[in-house]
Order: sequence, then structure tokens, then C-alpha cells
Amino acid sequence: MGIRLALDARKLTDYGIGTYVTNLVSGFEGRGDVDLTLLVRHGHQQRARRLAPSARIVEVAAGEYTIGEHFRLPMAMWKEEVDLVHIPHYVVPLFLRKPVVVTVHDIIQLYYPPPHRQQAAVRYLRFFVGRALRRARRVITVSRTSRNDLVRLFDGDPRRIAVVPNGVDPALAERPPREELDALKERYGLKPPLLLTIGNDKPHKNVDVVLRAFHRAVRHRRIPGQLVMVGGILPGAPLSTRAQRMGLGERVRVLGRVPWKELTGLYHLSSALVHAALYEGFGLPILEAMCAGLPVVTSNLGAMRELGEGVALLVNPLSVQEVAEAMERVLVEDPLRRRMVEAGRRRAASMSWEATVEGTVAVYREALGG
Repeated sequence: MGIRLALDARKLTDYGIGTYVTNLVSGFEGRGDVDLTLLVRHGHQQRARRLAPSARIVEVAAGEYTIGEHFRLPMAMWKEEVDLVHIPHYVVPLFLRKPVVVTVHDIIQLYYPPPHRQQAAVRYLRFFVGRALRRARRVITVSRTSRNDLVRLFDGDPRRIAVVPNGVDPALAERPPREELDALKERYGLKPPLLLTIGNDKPHKNVDVVLRAFHRAVRHRRIPGQLVMVGGILPGAPLSTRAQRMGLGERVRVLGRVPWKELTGLYHLSSALVHAALYEGFGLPILEAMCAGLPVVTSNLGAMRELGEGVALLVNPLSVQEVAEAMERVLVEDPLRRRMVEAGRRRAASMSWEATVEGTVAVYREALGG
């Protein structure tokens, strides 16, 4: 008999965790050893059904990080006959009485809490991460860096914390048709070579240093092309305005959030990914870029070093000069580019979502006593 699993899929459409949940759901579908129930928000039933036609779908009328989820999710589970509930983020509802596995991706708010509610955010994270580590039968995290943080800062039991890395869709390696790429260049006014950066304007993403490094590389090293910013940095945002004031004009393209199909095209249009964040639990854009055949410039810190060691150009993310020099190198040193592309593709090929699903199911078995 398979594991009767309830997966909290309320973050199905979110960035980051949404990618993780989507690939778990797709991976569980059709397995004979997982009998899946999905807990979803209102309006997500059809999306969940497309991913997992055989799953039972249960709507939960409670948002994440709200008081309501501590009551409504346990109520939704009250009559469900499941062996295990997987919570894919660190908040395990207080009144949930089923056996639990929890995924803690990172503890970013401990290092970089929201500026308008710093103390409250840190207390919230400390309470719920600490509780998750005590409450869950097993804890999954996505990198050795995050595991070390949980052991060192929260006194987590290392025997109960498993590292199951994220994966990447191998289809990302397939170059889109030329007409699609040409249309994308036309739509956004793109003039290769492109340096792609993916993130938001939160301090730990460090996009201000990336912008300053690009400015330095343009002014002092005369590099060609554009810096393309994708994600939570929106056109007209302060960073976009600052790029104009620097005199970069059309050399910086701020696109905001784009559909996955367009992001795939941008990976294949770009000459390199620059991901100089100060902290990541994993750094999924790094792996995606490697799969698409992009050389990567990333930070020599934590999970980014872990993922990029021996493959990416690792830089001090606080050094504008070092990031600028790395930008130039990946654009002009062809032998280096070729080595990085080949090594990156090998790294990506070794990290599939199928492996993530297998590792996750193995943790479920451990949580249920083998």
C-alpha cells in the first residue's frame, strides 16, 4: 500500500516554493507508492487537477502566514485518512495533529528581516522554525548551507534533517525556435550580448551591486550589450530610475515578472547569468541557467558557492570591481565560457526533479518508520 500523503499546495502559484511544490505534485502523479491529497487555495483546483489528475483535491480557505491557517488547515485534515502531511514551508499549523514532514528552504528573514517589521518577523521566524524542528518527524532542506543554519542557529537535530536539493527541468536545455527569440528581443528592445539577473529589490538579492558593477564595466571596460533585470524589480522602481540617472539609458532593461515561457527565452538569449546575492537557501536561477547553457557569475557564499563550486565564476558579492571584472570575463574569454557552459550542463544534468521526488519519498518512509 502506498503512503497516504497530504501535501500543502497553497503556494502552488508562488515563485520559489511554488516551483518546488509544482514539481513535487507532478512527480508524485502516477507513482504507485504515493496516494496523494492536495490542499489548495480557492481558484487553484483546476491547476492542481491538471498537474495530478488522480489526486484528491481539498480546498483550504486560509492564506499562508495567517491566524486562520492554524485552524482551517487542521479542520480540513480532520476527516482525511492520511499517513503524513507535508508542509513545504516552515509554518506547521498549531492545531494540526497528523504526523508531519516539513521543508525549511532558508531562514532569510533572520538575516534580512523586512525593514518595516523587523522584530516581529524575526520573532515569528524563530518561533515557527524552532517549533517545526521539534514538531516534524523529519525536516527537509535544500542545501547543506541551510541544514548547517538549522543545526547551528536553532539547535536542530542533524539526524532528523535531510538535504534534498531542488532539481531543474531538462526541457530548459532545449533552445526555443528562432522566431520566438526574435519576437522576445523585439518586444523588450533587447540588444545582445545580454547579462541576465533574476531577483527582487530586497537587500539580500544585492541587485544594487550588480547595477553598479555593470555601470563600472560599461564605463571602464567598454563592455557591449545590456543588463536585463527580471523578477520583483519593476519598471519605474527606484533601481530602474537609478539606472537612468547613471546614464545607462537603454543599456539596462527592467522587465519585471515575466511568464515562464519568456524567462526560458531570456535564458537562451543571454550570454551569462549574474547572481551576486548575499544569501540564498538554494539559488534555483543558477541551476536553471546552467541547464540552459549559460555561464554563471555568482557569490562565493553559502548555497551559491555550494551550487557553483567548480562550475561558476565565484565572486565577492560586496566588491563592485570583482563583479564587474567577472562580467567582462564571461563576455570576452571564449575558452572560459566554453568550459563553464560544459561544466554547468553536467552539473544541471545531475540534479533533476525526479531525484528530488525520490529523495523526498525516502524521507517520508523514514518519517513513517521505514
